[in-house]
Amino acid sequence: MHRQEFMYKLYHYSSYLNYIIWIFEVNALMLVLNTPLILAAIGFRLSVATLLLYVVCTLPAGPALYAGLSALAHADTNNGVVKSFFRALKEKGLTILKWSAIPVSVIWLMLFNLSVTGKIGSMELLWWLNVVLLAVVAAFTVNVVIVLVSWPLSVKDAAILTLKLSVVKSFRYYMNLIIIVGTFILLKLFPVYIVLLGPALALLLCKVNFQPVIDYVNDRPENK
Repeated sequence: MHRQEFMYKLYHYSSYLNYIIWIFEVNALMLVLNTPLILAAIGFRLSVATLLLYVVCTLPAGPALYAGLSALAHADTNNGVVKSFFRALKEKGLTILKWSAIPVSVIWLMLFNLSVTGKIGSMELLWWLNVVLLAVVAAFTVNVVIVLVSWPLSVKDAAILTLKLSVVKSFRYYMNLIIIVGTFILLKLFPVYIVLLGPALALLLCKVNFQPVIDYVNDRPENK
């Protein structure tokens, strides 16, 4: 009996180790895809002249986000995260790259507005408006990607479904934004963990948080 309990506990803890390894691998793959953005951030300050450069360099973030979430969601069924990551890139990477221009452009425009309005005391209201809009766009983008990973939909159909879920399941919808911000605030205490685990860990937590929403849609009579 004790041996069985020991083996069960060993298996239980080894599954956690697997997830840590998967998170590390996905994070590394996402960082490689986002190398242009990292180099741009190191070499250029955000300004009117470099705004377009930042937009172009951030475009791979869309496919990286999708492939990372897909890899974490299917790691235990697709022989590990590396194969799953590149399989997802091959299937929808180019399509998502094209659609990424819209949210990426909006996000960088808002970040630029924040950098400008933050320096002018009389524009505090506009600064907070940009913060709220940035939060809404970020939450929408992450949730669209989760929907794309969960069902075989086009990007347009995934966006429409995500808008509906933002009303029906608004708590978990916006909880993903809190998870992302909270993860980075906690890991900021140990900067090395942000680099090694941060983005992928936040994505995994978002997927876990959104799972009841996925189950809700799957259990609808029209989807059975």
